[in-house]
Amino acid sequence: MAAYQLVRNGIPVTMLETGADIQRGTLVRMAGRNLYRHLPQMTKPTGFVVTGDPQTNLEYNYALGGLSNQWTGAVPRFCAEDFTAGEQVHEKYRWPVNYHDLAPFYEIAERTMQVTADPSDVPNLPAGYCDYRHKLPEDWQSVRRAALKIGQGFTTMPLADGPPFLFLRRGTSFNSYSKLLAILRGEPGFKLITKAHALRLEWDGTKKKAVAAIYCDQQTAAHHRIRANSFIVACGPMNSPKLLFNSTSSDHPNGMGNGAGLLGKYLHDHPREWWAVDVDAPLTSLSPPAYLTRLPHASSDPLLASSWTLGAFGTIGKIKSRVGRKTTYFGVQVFGTMVPEEKYYVGPAKEEKDQFGFPALEVHISFDENVLNNMVRARKHLMQLMQDAGHRGTIRDIVPTLVPGTAKHYGGATRMHTSPKFGVTDCFNRLHGIPNVLVVDAGCFTTGVEKNPTLTVMALAARAADRLARDLKAM
Repeated sequence: MAAYQLVRNGIPVTMLETGADIQRGTLVRMAGRNLYRHLPQMTKPTGFVVTGDPQTNLEYNYALGGLSNQWTGAVPRFCAEDFTAGEQVHEKYRWPVNYHDLAPFYEIAERTMQVTADPSDVPNLPAGYCDYRHKLPEDWQSVRRAALKIGQGFTTMPLADGPPFLFLRRGTSFNSYSKLLAILRGEPGFKLITKAHALRLEWDGTKKKAVAAIYCDQQTAAHHRIRANSFIVACGPMNSPKLLFNSTSSDHPNGMGNGAGLLGKYLHDHPREWWAVDVDAPLTSLSPPAYLTRLPHASSDPLLASSWTLGAFGTIGKIKSRVGRKTTYFGVQVFGTMVPEEKYYVGPAKEEKDQFGFPALEVHISFDENVLNNMVRARKHLMQLMQDAGHRGTIRDIVPTLVPGTAKHYGGATRMHTSPKFGVTDCFNRLHGIPNVLVVDAGCFTTGVEKNPTLTVMALAARAADRLARDLKAM
C-alpha cells in the first residue's frame, strides 16, 4: 500500500520482495456468494525460537502478495475510541493518531478492494466506502435490535469480496500483489525485485541516516546493496523488528530504532476461537457473514474486548448459505484482545542463527488468565444476546485454539507513540531519531484492537507514504 501511494504521488520506488511465485488457488463467486474457495498452504518459517507458550504458531507466506493469499478479506474500520481507550491504563497505550487522521486513508484503501458492506454506521464500527451493499436478512433483525439495546452493533461484516460474479485462479478476490503491485509494474517509477530477501539497513555515521539496504538474491545467494533516500520496512510484525535488530552500527549497537530498548517489545496478538451454535428455530444462513461489534468502551475493562463473526458452518451449512436457505446452526469466530506488555517480545536469540548467519528471532508471548477469561465471557455473552433476541442457542464442543499465532494478527513490536520513551515509531511511522526509515506493518500498532487489522495497516501505510512523499518533494 505504501508503494502504491508513493507512486501515485510521483515518487520513484524500488521494492524488494522476498517472494517470487504467484500462488494459485481458486475462487468461484456467483450472485454475491462465494461458492468455492481453495487457499494455498502456508509454511512454518525457519529462523525463529519460541520461548513463551510452546504452542505459539508461526506461519508465513513468502509468495507474491504474502498473507493476503490466505486472508478472509475482512476489512472493518477501527472506531475513534479504539485509539484513545488505552490511556485509561497508562499514557503508553494512547495511539499517536486518531480516527479523523486515518479516515481519508481508510477510504483510499477501501477503493482498491471492492468491498461488500452495509453502508450505515453502527456502534463501535464506522461505515466505510463500499462498492457493493448488503443488509442482514430480516429474521436476524431481532439480534440487531437486542444488540443496540446494550450499545453493540450487528451488521454485515465488511469484506473485500469483489464483484458478485468471479472466477479467479487465486483464493482471494483482493490480493496485494494482483490488486496493487501488478498495476504498478507498468509504471516507469516503479521497480520490483523478486527473490530479494532484505537482510539489514546500512547506517552512515557522518550523515546520521540510513543510506542503503542490503539484500540476498535467493537465486544466486549473492548479497547486493541498493541506495535510497528513504526506506519503508514492511516485512511483517515479526520480520520487521528482525531486520532492524540486524541493522547494527557503532551509533546503533543494538539495532536501528532501539535507542530506548523498546524494539521488539509489547508484542501482542488476537486470541481467536471458532465454534458452532445450534439454535431452536431456523434462521437464514448468513452469506456474507454478520459482525457483532464489541461492547461499549465505557462499560468494558480497558484494552479487553471481543468481536464476533457469525457465518455458515460445515459443508451443508455453507451450501445452504449459497442458496439463501435457512439453518438451525451457524459458526462463530471470536477475536479477543490482550494488554500489550514489555514482557512479551521478539528479539535476537542468544545462540541460534538463521540461514543468513544473523541471530534467529526469539518469540516470547502467551495468553494470561485475563485474556482467557475474556474469551469465556464472550461465549456466554453471545448466548445471552441470542436468547434476548428470541433465539435459544447451545454451543457445540470447542476445539482448543487459544494459543498465540492462531489469528496471525501479531503486532506491537515496532509500536507507534508520540514519545520515544514509549514507542519505536512516531505518528507517521518513522523511527524515532531516524526519520528516513519507516515501518508500516501491524508491528506499529500501539494496542491490539479486537477488529481485523488489515484495513488499518493499509490506512496507516498510505498515510505514512503520503507524508513521506511531501517530505521528499520538499528536499
